Amino acid sequence: MSGITGLGGVDYSALVQRAKAATKATSANAEFKAPDIEAPKAAKAEAPGGLDDALRSLNESQHTADKAVLDLASGRDLNFHNTMVRLEEADIALKYTVQLRNRALSAYEELMRIQV
Repeated sequence: MSGITGLGGVDYSALVQRAKAATKATSANAEFKAPDIEAPKAAKAEAPGGLDDALRSLNESQHTADKAVLDLASGRDLNFHNTMVRLEEADIALKYTVQLRNRALSAYEELMRIQV
């Protein structure tokens, strides 16, 4: 199954391999539950709507898309449409975040060019 790529040139063969391994691990150990990982308390104390929340939301959308692909590849969820919607949402969120970073960097460089 090597060489499976999506429309954006993304290599999904590694995701398929992880899905197979996860399916085998789940069937071998049905009682296993992944531990919940919490953010440090200092990160939770920041103001709502900040950069930390935006990056956390982006990360969550990426994880949701990865999980949807793994579920589709393993046969747990056969809804191809929802999987593609999750992938596109994650892609748009990433592109938006990169554009925001580029604009912030451009503004910073412009400020550095100002002569005092």
